[in-house]
Amino acid sequence: MVQFITVAAFLASAVAVSATAIPEAQSHVVVPASTKNDRRAMRRSGGSGSTYSGIATWFNPASQGGSTGACGPQEGDDSMIVALNAPQYGDLDAKSSWCGKKVKISYKGKSVVATINDACPECKHGSLDLTPAVFDQLGDAETGELDITWTLA
Repeated sequence: MVQFITVAAFLASAVAVSATAIPEAQSHVVVPASTKNDRRAMRRSGGSGSTYSGIATWFNPASQGGSTGACGPQEGDDSMIVALNAPQYGDLDAKSSWCGKKVKISYKGKSVVATINDACPECKHGSLDLTPAVFDQLGDAETGELDITWTLA
């Protein structure tokens, strides 16, 4: 009889503990920082006061991806256009709400304005892929990448 009461008491306490632990665990959901940042960026995408930071790389439209950007218009190496990172661009199979927007890109005191005309599938949130015409106004193409900030122009 003692063994039965001990097992019953153990089960009752386990049920009581799990009943109090489950609602507490459900009420406290930790969202990874990258998801939080992506959500914030989605909420503010297109907001004129938002500043983004990331890495600028460069590409040659004619030989890397074709002469038509994800947004549609033709682009060339001398075009003042950029490819927006995939997390901010959104569905890569559709035209983004970012398409056609002008951005002011800054690096070490230099700034240039360019138009979003393409998407960069491998770029991380905040990063842009620039044509040589845009990249050369900010830095030397031989460096390959620049730490930039940018806003809507």
